[in-house]
Amino acid sequence: MKLCFDDVIISASDETALKAAAFLAEEFELRTGKKPRISEKSDEKNPLIELKTVSPSQAEDFSITQNGDRVTVTAHRLRGLIYGYSLFLRKCTVLGSSIYLTEELNCTKTPKAKIRGHQLSYTDMNNTCDKWTMADFERYYRDLMFFGMNTVEATTGKMKRNSMMKYDFPDSVRMMSELCIKYDLDFSLWHPVDKSMTDEEALSDLIEKLGGAPKLDYLFPPGGDPGDMEPEAFIERCRYFKRELRKIYPSVQLWPSAQAPGDIRDWGERFISKMNELPDEIDGIIYGPNHAMPLDELRRRLPARYPLRFYPDITHNVRCEYPVHFDRDDWHYAFAATLSRESVNPRPCELQLLHRVTRQYFVGSVSYSEGCHDDFNKAVYSALDFDYECDLKEIAEDYVRAYIYGANSAELADALMSLESNWDGAPEYNTAIERSYSAFETIAERQPELMNNWRFVLHFFRAECDKLVRDRRIFELKLIAEASKKAACSPDEALKILETDFDESYKALRSDIDKNAKRLFELLGIQLDVKTYGGMGWERGCTLDTIDNPITDRRYLIKKIRENPNLTEEYFCRNQVDKDEYYFSFAEHGFDVIGKQNGEFYMNFRGDSNFDAELPMCTVKVYDHFCFSGRVAGLCGGDYKLNITYKERKNDEIKHHRVVVNRRVIHDGGQFGGEIDREFTEKHLAPGFVRVSYDIPADCLENGCALIEITEPIDGFQICEFSFTKANKG
Repeated sequence: MKLCFDDVIISASDETALKAAAFLAEEFELRTGKKPRISEKSDEKNPLIELKTVSPSQAEDFSITQNGDRVTVTAHRLRGLIYGYSLFLRKCTVLGSSIYLTEELNCTKTPKAKIRGHQLSYTDMNNTCDKWTMADFERYYRDLMFFGMNTVEATTGKMKRNSMMKYDFPDSVRMMSELCIKYDLDFSLWHPVDKSMTDEEALSDLIEKLGGAPKLDYLFPPGGDPGDMEPEAFIERCRYFKRELRKIYPSVQLWPSAQAPGDIRDWGERFISKMNELPDEIDGIIYGPNHAMPLDELRRRLPARYPLRFYPDITHNVRCEYPVHFDRDDWHYAFAATLSRESVNPRPCELQLLHRVTRQYFVGSVSYSEGCHDDFNKAVYSALDFDYECDLKEIAEDYVRAYIYGANSAELADALMSLESNWDGAPEYNTAIERSYSAFETIAERQPELMNNWRFVLHFFRAECDKLVRDRRIFELKLIAEASKKAACSPDEALKILETDFDESYKALRSDIDKNAKRLFELLGIQLDVKTYGGMGWERGCTLDTIDNPITDRRYLIKKIRENPNLTEEYFCRNQVDKDEYYFSFAEHGFDVIGKQNGEFYMNFRGDSNFDAELPMCTVKVYDHFCFSGRVAGLCGGDYKLNITYKERKNDEIKHHRVVVNRRVIHDGGQFGGEIDREFTEKHLAPGFVRVSYDIPADCLENGCALIEITEPIDGFQICEFSFTKANKG
């Protein structure tokens, strides 16, 4: 089905519908260059879109009825009308200056989640928005409403104004609040509390940061991340805020978060105790990164009168609550090192999984976001909150039709969805990367005008980065294999092989990545490095600053061989063990080898800061937790040494760092214990890491099997690799 809506008339008779009609007319003009006429009367000769409000209320549902080229959208309020005409446009394709409806629309839609929002911060931490004008924010609000967003959250805190910013922070908050009034959106403010202030000083600071905002629906004070108040004082501060804010914003709701300051270990227990006093001022609780306790436990222990709102981190890839492949923690270090924490990261399938396992606990969500690199994720998460069972492929096609008009929606949606699977497994084996890159390249060559659409360029940029990582990985692994054959007899020749330069095709692709980064800065304002585009730091989406990071041991080997060529062969054989020995690396092998872990651990990835190639790849993933267990077999060589590489974090308070093998206590005492292997540490580890060895007698093993258990209840420990080597190696 294809119905042409050229020369459409938009019919609207009441005040709310007329507002929506004006917005819809602008959307048509943006897509076709022609602005439709708005009329109170229909014209039987022209295609018609009629907008009208019925039974005005706060309900968000809408209906669309269609009879040929006559479409009627009805809703109870402005946002419902916007959702309705947005669904219409999501099903329209643009060809030249003409717009066509691609499927019949007769439906009624009611959103499932009450709160559906995104954090859109005007701060120096954001990798995109600090260059924006309020017109840019307004356009983005309208874009996100296409998929059902009803809440915008601004942020305050310790902000620094950089040279790109056009507004003072209070002015930006006020204007964002005004935009929410214009588009019938709810306005939320994330505002951290500071224990160094009195209640009165803190309130004055909050009022100043609001900048006279005419609308405030939600206040979100985080308990931690950042936050440094004892839970009792934190809750009392929040209650005070609510009582005073109600004098200005009579309907404001208070939603503090159960995020715990890292240095207050019993914060969660005391928070729950305080909440059991049932403070009236608190309307709900937010669950997010650095949470005080797991979600199920929080919901079980929190009084039922307090609903939960999700604060999902859809913006970060590593060192975060939901890293890439959060259900299995196997994102390859080559991607993590080069694309780092805030690269372009469409993750529709993972977000659908996250939504499925959490939605039963929440009344909705407002995502944690630090820029537009997660733009597709925002659309997906809003769509899921609006309709729990929405189809991801359909959302991808809607995304293309809504924002990248003129493209073939099915073709580009496939390319867009493929970016997520690019990150499956080791890049050298993942041929999907080539297909993904080829798809974007083909579309760009056929439709060069799409290179003026920031959403297309953004995802093309990611496809280029993936291909660069794959190409370099294949090239460097081949060099290492060739050089290893020369290591024993000719260190100079091995070094020469490792220093082989990239070919011209690789350099051309690297150059194209730079060109598209410049294009994206001009189109969107996204800051893809620190020096040229003014990013806050390499970790804040500055992909150009990390894309050339080590992804194999090539640079590490070059550095080490230059320092001490006499150890060349030893460097190449660093992790080799005999058949009755065992070596494990979190980076190289993953949890499938040794078994899943209990509790909520943290994977402290180090590879994206490896600028000087000090870390061999086997040590770039650092497991950080209070406990670890791993199962090993094949140890039939008598007495052994258990060698563990720890990241140093000196703590003299530790009294029970326990290392247990097959239920036998090997060490229970001060931090680490055992014996430091100073020779290995000096030769093969970067500063800040240490190798510790423990004696494991033969009678400790059970038919060659070992169950390793490491615990430390106070500060935990960080490990990146371990090995069993024979104690009496000949």
